[in-house]
Amino acid sequence: MKKVALLGLVCASMFGGMNAGAQEVSYVEDCSQGYLIGPARSNWFITAQGGTNVLFSNHDRHITLRKRFGANAAIFAGKWFTPVWGFRFGASANIMRGATSEYGSFRDPHSGIVGMGSHDMALYGERGVTLGPEIDLMLSLTNWWCGYNPNRVYNAVLHAGGGGYWTFSHKAGDHDWHNAKNRTLFANVGLQNNFSLNRHIDLFIDVTATVMDYSSNDRFDEEAYNKDMTALVAANVGITYHFSPTSFNCPVTAVCPTWKYTDAEGDELTARLDNANRKIEDLQRQLDDCLNRPNKDCECSEALATIYYPINVSTLSKREVTLVQSMAKTMIANPDKKYILTGWADNYTGSEAVNTRLRHQRVDGVKACLVRAGVPESQIETRIDANNLTDYGLKGAQFDRAVTIVEAK
Repeated sequence: MKKVALLGLVCASMFGGMNAGAQEVSYVEDCSQGYLIGPARSNWFITAQGGTNVLFSNHDRHITLRKRFGANAAIFAGKWFTPVWGFRFGASANIMRGATSEYGSFRDPHSGIVGMGSHDMALYGERGVTLGPEIDLMLSLTNWWCGYNPNRVYNAVLHAGGGGYWTFSHKAGDHDWHNAKNRTLFANVGLQNNFSLNRHIDLFIDVTATVMDYSSNDRFDEEAYNKDMTALVAANVGITYHFSPTSFNCPVTAVCPTWKYTDAEGDELTARLDNANRKIEDLQRQLDDCLNRPNKDCECSEALATIYYPINVSTLSKREVTLVQSMAKTMIANPDKKYILTGWADNYTGSEAVNTRLRHQRVDGVKACLVRAGVPESQIETRIDANNLTDYGLKGAQFDRAVTIVEAK
């Protein structure tokens, strides 16, 4: 805002001496400078989601996949600071199912043996619940890569964050959930695929991977009395409601008024413009004369033949193939002569890498056509030239997209 105020002050001082009819300084939004961080009350949202998860821990690989499916749910509130960056906070819960040893903290007392682990250790069903706070940083990939569009239907949002969980498990003799006296931290990352129904409501599909690090009161078995890292992969569906206002503002810039010239200044500028136009017309006339001269009269026309190409094209048309085949007859009739083929591309369009590729492809294509027509490869030398063939400027760039054939001296 200081820059805007300074620009406005400069404009006002520059035009302070002008007559009263001069236009005043105006202020407009300039989205080319990005987007402002929204005010505290704007771009808030609330999200609810639910779905299923698959548990990955020490013994789960020894049981079938269907016995590892659990459930999860979450609710969040959040805010987008810009169209690209935002955050959310809330609570998430998971019901996890898997396999554990006889001594596992989350062994389901109502489940029998579900499989056999290493060293023929019996594995029992595992069932636990995690519940706790979570905070995530959110990055809108589509707004980042494609630019902000409030009417876009699909938006991909990458989110990453973490939090802490309380854990709950069953005890023998009842079906109630009891505090497992376990606290664990977790971190996650996921991709949320949003589909906008209107300005306020989105439906989404979210895929998330979560890693939990249990404390010293964690599950253990007869083989490993140590910490057990547990991971979850979850898929959720959900809904998001965006509170008004939902738009973003661009930075405001000052637009200085149009200068009002005196009559004398205007006459001088008009005379200078007329003189410049006459010079341009004269240069254009000289260029047209050069372009209309036959090739044999041009300074650059030492070539025995010149094959021209459209922009970004390296293949020969039927007409150009006929020309090359005609040139091949001349080469075959003069076996003691060698010929140099040079590939060209204009330097007014395309990158240097693209133009280099076109030069090689064009000259290699003409050589291949000559060889197919019977010209020995020993008579042909190929090269490329990174300069312009004619240097007629952008209007004559079509004359720089070519392959020239000259007789070696």
